Order: sequence, then structure tokens, then C-alpha cells
Amino acid sequence: MDSPYQTISPPKIDRSEWTVAAIGYAAILFGIVVIIAWYAHLPGLIQVKPELAPMHYNTALGFIAAGMALSARTWRRQNFLAPLSSGLVALMAALTLAEYVFQTKFGIDQLFYRSSWLEPAPLAGRMSAVAALCLLLIGGALLLERKKQNSARSLTVGSMASIVIGISIIALLGYAFELPTAYRWGQLARIAPQAACGMGALGAAVLLTAWQYGRREGERTPRWLPVPVAFGVFSVTLVLYFALKARQDEAIAETLKASLETAKSQIAVRVEARIRSLVRMAGRWEFSGRPTQASWEHDASEYVRELPDIQAIEWIDASRHTQWIEPLEGNEGKLHLDLTQEPRRRSAIEFARDHKQPAMTRIVSLFRGGGGFVVYVPIFVEGRFDGWIAGIMKTQPLLDRYFPPGVLPGDAIRVSEGELTFYERDTGAPPKNEAWHAESQIEVHGVVWNVRIWPTPQLAKRLDSPLPEVTLVAGVIGSLLLAATAFLAQRSSTLARKTARALRELKSATAEIKTLAGLLPICACCKRVRDDTGYWNQIESYLSRHSDASFSHGYCPQCAVDTCHEFGIAVPPNIQAELEAKNFEA
Repeated sequence: MDSPYQTISPPKIDRSEWTVAAIGYAAILFGIVVIIAWYAHLPGLIQVKPELAPMHYNTALGFIAAGMALSARTWRRQNFLAPLSSGLVALMAALTLAEYVFQTKFGIDQLFYRSSWLEPAPLAGRMSAVAALCLLLIGGALLLERKKQNSARSLTVGSMASIVIGISIIALLGYAFELPTAYRWGQLARIAPQAACGMGALGAAVLLTAWQYGRREGERTPRWLPVPVAFGVFSVTLVLYFALKARQDEAIAETLKASLETAKSQIAVRVEARIRSLVRMAGRWEFSGRPTQASWEHDASEYVRELPDIQAIEWIDASRHTQWIEPLEGNEGKLHLDLTQEPRRRSAIEFARDHKQPAMTRIVSLFRGGGGFVVYVPIFVEGRFDGWIAGIMKTQPLLDRYFPPGVLPGDAIRVSEGELTFYERDTGAPPKNEAWHAESQIEVHGVVWNVRIWPTPQLAKRLDSPLPEVTLVAGVIGSLLLAATAFLAQRSSTLARKTARALRELKSATAEIKTLAGLLPICACCKRVRDDTGYWNQIESYLSRHSDASFSHGYCPQCAVDTCHEFGIAVPPNIQAELEAKNFEA
């Protein structure tokens, strides 16, 4: 007698579930090893090489929690730990991404372990945005996977897993091909290569669970497989597009930086050379004493002739009045005037006298129009102050002389002092991309100028490679083609299975037909038929099993007569006439 208490055996766990669980246990072990390395101060297990990114403490916690959610599939009883672990993974990743987006801190970066020796202080202990996004997708997929499964849910889980796999692959390719923007988005923290490998494995495990629940009976692959294939390839393409775009911007920025340094050196060297010329002129005055006006004007005219970017040279006496000017033509109105009442001129001239060194004004309006600057060189003859040598320089002709089209070709140059722009070259419409601008400051004798450079539209068109856009378009087309290929492969596989099944059925039917067409052992007396197993069957039973024929029973005329004679019944005349009209084979 059977016992009323029957033991219900646990559901059988197939190979795919064991594979998912094995990945889960490996993730737990991986996370534990990294956490131990943090406490034991073993940087070799945290950071594979000094130039590579470290794996943060919170990332290791995410691996442990995700691994627990995956390994719970092989546990015999239902438990709350799996959904709790999945929720913790998603929550921690979502908070980290929110810190990046809103540029804030929620206190989770160093909640479990305080560290500041691997990353800058603002990012100390914070997992990378790449790792956070992957963990958010994994945690969300595991939460969905724990609920009642259907095609739409399996499709969503599979698509999320394929995106994680794609991001992990492109991060590893970034390390392999030295493309930093593939594993570091913007100026955010980088994902460690070992973390990228682990994220790919977790994504594969989640995809395997979706694959298992998404298949219908008799199907090898889920019908939604083309969609995750398209999502995975598109995610790889999208990250690669932004990585190539950023790499191109970095290359252009490096080129502009080199051009900027050239421009700064040109300006500093040329202005300094003009100042030294004026200093030599003042030095001769100090050595030989005050020259005659004719001698001074001759000396000054040689400088103006050899250095056409110097608009005029003046001698200003100790009372700040202009006494000598070369060339005088066009400057007659400046003679015996005190132009140093203007604050910028007064500040420079007093600084030169008090510090006994050359001084430059900030950009001023020149007497003959336009903008420029004045260099004042003090003159001291045997300790006695004897005025200033002043060099008037107009900025546009000065800088045009040293930035002809052959110097830094294709670059637009703008030099300004504060908000005042006093020199421009080839400044058309600047690029909207701020990465295509280089800006720095140059200080010449206490005056600070801003130098800004960007490519002209013609150069920008040559520098703007179509490779990122081509990659994006090719990736989109490729993802659609791969999805279509997967769909057609599924259809082909389904048709092949149906064809194979039909062929098997046809072969079976053909075999049965050949058996009926062959030699049938039949009893001469009872007319039973012997089958392949040696069993004797009624002939109508045998034919019913091996063909589509069905039988109805009755009497033929001869048997009807014999039966009537057997029971002493007279044979009707019509039957007797039918028997005489027909031949029956014995």
C-alpha cells in the first residue's frame, strides 16, 4: 500500500543552469579576492599594471551580489536572497551613475572602505561609469528574470544582457588598441580590464538565462534572438563612435596645442626683441651721455627703417613731455605734450622709472589711430634720471609681420587683453566644438595677453575625418544585417527540422508500404498473417495497422449459400441464379 505522504523530488537542473551558477560562484570568488586585496594592501590584484585602471571596492561588492543572484538558481528552496542581491546591485549602480550625472556625492563611494591612493580625491573609491551602467543593467535584468517569464520579459532581459556584453567587448578593445575613450567616458573614472572581463561573463550568464526561458518546446534558439543581436552590435558601434570622435578631438587638440605654443613663442620672442633694441639705444645714451638731436634722430631712423613694425620712437624728458620724435611727419601734434596723463601710460612710465627697467603699457589708443602698446625704457646717466625712450608699436602690423599665411597655415588666431581683442587673423566662424579651440596666456613685462587658436573652416573640413560617422552608419547597417541573418538562420533551421521530420515520416510510411507489397506469410486454413515478431494476426487487423484501409463485414454469395445449407435453409432463387452466372476462384 502506498504511503499517503509522498516525497516530491526537486526539479531537475539542466546543464545551462549549472553553467549560470558556475559563473555566479566565479563572480563571488572574484569579488572576494579583490576585497581581500584591498584590506591586505595588495595593489597587484587591484591594479594589474600601474598604467591601467584599478578595480574599486564597490565594483567588487557588485560582483559578489550579482554572483549570489546567479548562483541561487541551483539552490533547492525558494529564497529572498536572490532578488535582494539583484536589487542591491541595481541600487548601488544607479546611485553611482546619479553621482556622475548630478556631480554630487551620496556617501557610497567610501562607505565600506576609505581609499584615496589610486584616484584623484573627487573620485576616490568611485567605480567607473562604465562599470556602474553594466551593473545597473545586470541587476535590473536579474530582477526581471526572477519574475514570471514570458516572451516579452525574456526579450528585455536578453537585450539588456547583450548591451552589457557589447560594452565589455568595446572596453577591452579600447585597452588592446589604445583607445582610452572606449573604457573611460569623458573625464570619468576608467573601468579596469579585469572588471570589463567580469562584466562580459555576467552578461553572458544573464543572456543564457533569458535564452533558456525564451525557447519554446522543440526550438533550439528563442525567436527573439535577432533583437539582442542587433542591440549588442549597436551598443558596440555607439561606444566605438564616441570613442573615435573623442580620439579625433584629442588629436586635433594636441595639434592646436602645438600651434598655440608656436604662436606664444613668436609673440614673446618678437616683442622681447623690440624691447631689447630700445634698451640698447638707451644704453648708448647712458654710456655716452645725451646725444645731439640730429645724432639721436639718425640712430632712431635706422631702427624704424630696419624694424617697420615700430611705428615711432620718442624721447620723453624727465617732466614727461615729448621732446624728440622719429619720424616726425604725422606726429607733429605730439611735440611738447604730456601724453602720460592716460592711466595706462602713466602706470607704465612710473613703473619703468621706479624699477629702472623696461615697462609696457596695456593696449591703448594710439595718437595716429588704432590700437597698440608703448614700451618705456628709463635713461639714467651717472645715476641721474634723464627721461625715457618710448617705442610705439601698432599691434596689427606687428603681429601680421610674424604671422603671415605661411606661419601656422589654416589656424585662426585671436589675441586679446581681457575682453579687448586687438589682433585677429583668419577669424571666420569658429567651430562649435569647444575641443577644437586652444587658449593660453602669455606674459610680457607684466602685461598678460590671451592667445586663442582654432582651425579655419577649410582646415576643419580636412581635419574632420568621416571615420566616426562611417563607423556609426556601418554599425547600424551591420546590426540590422546580423539581426536579419539570425532571423533567416532561425527560419532556415525551423524549415530544416520540419523537412527532416517529414522525411522521417515519409520513410516510415514507405517502409510500411514496402512491407505490405512484399511476401506475406498467411495461414492456408485460417488465413491469419504472421508479422515480423512472429505473431499471427487476423488479416483485417494486420492490414488496418499497416495501411489506411478499413473493413466492413458481410457474406459473399457462395458463403451465403453454404451457410444456408449448413443451417438447412433453402437457397433463394435469385442467389442461386447469381451463383450460376459468376465464376469464383477457389
